[in-house]
Amino acid sequence: MTDFFEPSQWKERIQQKKQSIELPAGFPEDTELRETYCLARALDADLLQYFQQVDFSIDRRQIQCGIQTIADRFKLEVLQGLQKEKTDFNKNLQRPQSKFKNIFEFAGLEKLYLSNTYTRFISENLGHKLEDIADLSPYVFIPESRIDITLKGIDFIVIWDGKLHYTQLKTKKDTLTSSQVPRSINEFKIHLNSMFVAALDMGSRLNPSRTKARSNGIELRVGEEFWTKIGICYSDILNEISGSFRDIESRLYAE
Repeated sequence: MTDFFEPSQWKERIQQKKQSIELPAGFPEDTELRETYCLARALDADLLQYFQQVDFSIDRRQIQCGIQTIADRFKLEVLQGLQKEKTDFNKNLQRPQSKFKNIFEFAGLEKLYLSNTYTRFISENLGHKLEDIADLSPYVFIPESRIDITLKGIDFIVIWDGKLHYTQLKTKKDTLTSSQVPRSINEFKIHLNSMFVAALDMGSRLNPSRTKARSNGIELRVGEEFWTKIGICYSDILNEISGSFRDIESRLYAE
């Protein structure tokens, strides 16, 4: 890479370029969306130039090692975080309280309280780790981690067939609720090419539906059809993540 792509310089360049970007007529009165549109359009040409310098060859063994490292970090963070939740819960039992997070805490039911906390904590952490796995691919660019620029509703940008796809990743097909779909569609529509990804081919139904996505020009990719496209083996992800979950469960419920 040339000096042009040094992160702080690149961020400054994009911030300067966005000043000359004009919003299309009738653009939504949403400050964050307007900011995102200008940043993304300022970034487009630079990203195409960036990807021209990228080596797209895939070393599966290297990516497998990267997935394993991320899965190990996921397991460590989850176990440490949940141990803290357990410690905090028991500390709170020893002192007078007037406010409670839920009925389980009020009743002093450690296992029920923690089981609810476990699910939420693990799900949130897993979503971040799936983004980290996607970042192992040379086809993916995460603006927040690379140049400290945040785009509303966009987790990363994928280059396919010479086109930039502004992408939102959710853990599984039904992670996005029906009430959240309209907001996400508005976030996608400001980009020429956008994509919604369900990282794991799991869940009851796909939100947004393929019909709704198609009518709004959004590409949908689920599980293997996404990971294969960016050069990552879906089964490698499933094997490593499920192995981490088995280790987590054995540690949490050893007693």
